[in-house]
Amino acid sequence: MIRSRFRISLLILYLGLIFFTSSRPYLQTPGLEFASMDKLVHAVEYFLLGLLLFAAIGRGISRSKLGTFLFLFAVGASIGALDEMFQSYIPGREMSIYDWIADAVGVGLGTGLTVYFRLGRRLTARPDLKKGV
Repeated sequence: MIRSRFRISLLILYLGLIFFTSSRPYLQTPGLEFASMDKLVHAVEYFLLGLLLFAAIGRGISRSKLGTFLFLFAVGASIGALDEMFQSYIPGREMSIYDWIADAVGVGLGTGLTVYFRLGRRLTARPDLKKGV
């Protein structure tokens, strides 16, 4: 119970960080500059969100790995869309479908890898199949 509250708290704090960062007018990408640096930052940011989504709410969503992935992906991609819409109201920021696509790719990779590796053994080792029932 304490672990799940901690994971949910981390998720909420991270969501706050995402929207706080999005609320900064005229924000520039930190570090080295190259052609698609902004898209890489979006993908990494939402990859981490995908990991945190699984840690906080991913267990027990569905008995199927695909169902769990689709639910977490839909939640993460929706958060990305809301973030892009939110940015359209901030001076010096803009809403971009390409940023949202980078968000969706990142959350898809984060949730997909986590679901695959964390739920792989649990869902395939069904006792009713081993007994021939």
